[in-house]
Amino acid sequence: MRVLALDWGEVRIGVAVSDPDGKIAFPLDRFIENKKATAEIKKIVENLNVEKIVIGMPKTLKGEKGPSAKKVQDFINKLQEQVSCEVGFLDERFTSVEAGNELAAMGLNEKNQRPIKDNIAAQIMLQQYLDQKSK
Repeated sequence: MRVLALDWGEVRIGVAVSDPDGKIAFPLDRFIENKKATAEIKKIVENLNVEKIVIGMPKTLKGEKGPSAKKVQDFINKLQEQVSCEVGFLDERFTSVEAGNELAAMGLNEKNQRPIKDNIAAQIMLQQYLDQKSK
């Protein structure tokens, strides 16, 4: 089962997709601009035969929904009207930090991380989801 993960942001959305067997997560080669997001995600779902979309839900350290959670929920509701597959959410705590740390370890400064960091965060989130699902 192919799964698509989204790291929602007000400006851009990071995107990662699993292999067809739903075991390995790969970042997409580009992020999606939030303004055109639903149409682009719909195309990705159709072109890659995605069966499920998971979106990072911003939570606080206490596990409660964070300040951006309402915006993410509104996006999820809008997206569900556009795609035929299941749409759910995941806890996204620390995925952006982890992505930044991985990219910094590869020698990329903050400016060079910007265009890919959200996709790497989506990949981390998706791989965690796939790993838990396979247990």
